[in-house]
Amino acid sequence: MELFKIRNWVFDLDNTLYSPEEDIFNQIDERMTKFIIDKFEIDKDEAFNIQKRYFLEYGTTLSGLMKKNKINPEEFLEFVHDINLDILKPDRKLNKIISNLPGKKFIFTNGSKGHAKNVLAKLEMNEFFDDIFDIQDSNFIPKPKKEAYVKFIDKTRIEVNRSIMFEDIGRNLQYAKELGMLSVLIRRKPRKKSDKFNDEELEKLWGNDQYADYITDDLVKFFNKYYKGPPE
Repeated sequence: MELFKIRNWVFDLDNTLYSPEEDIFNQIDERMTKFIIDKFEIDKDEAFNIQKRYFLEYGTTLSGLMKKNKINPEEFLEFVHDINLDILKPDRKLNKIISNLPGKKFIFTNGSKGHAKNVLAKLEMNEFFDDIFDIQDSNFIPKPKKEAYVKFIDKTRIEVNRSIMFEDIGRNLQYAKELGMLSVLIRRKPRKKSDKFNDEELEKLWGNDQYADYITDDLVKFFNKYYKGPPE
């Protein structure tokens, strides 16, 4: 599909609209570990193992905590999103591009709506998006589960064959593509080494490009290369 035919622009939030070098998600990651430590009164290594296992098995740590431990999701989200966003700065070139995209623009995130609004405000993008579809909108069913995408499509009423999705996690593009959207994998610089994941696991999660129609390491470069705007 030609990009000038797209009328629904669907963006993941964290590490998609800003670089992972900003280190925002590492703050969230550390807050998740601390939540588990405090809730179960265990040490950091054991909390790490739970966090990693739930993320790999259930799509998000929260999903595993809800299914296995009956954790209150609002309590978890409020705790893990209590972070410092001051490092985030607006990207004027990207802002101009996104503000001028024709049609509707959406955030589709496994985080909370409050977190998304806070991030967008720091990036000065809060006026650009028609809706934020968060984890609560999907009844706490996360990407990459197919049901999350079906719920997103049902709520936003987008035409999937005129839609494109941008994501930094390769596995999260599978059902976007299978349901009819174009897909863009934002392959950023390698993440910091983590005790929670080995290289093979990281590649499966973030580097998997089998569902990507396009691959880029920079959104501004992507739009400058592939999108020239709607025809006159």
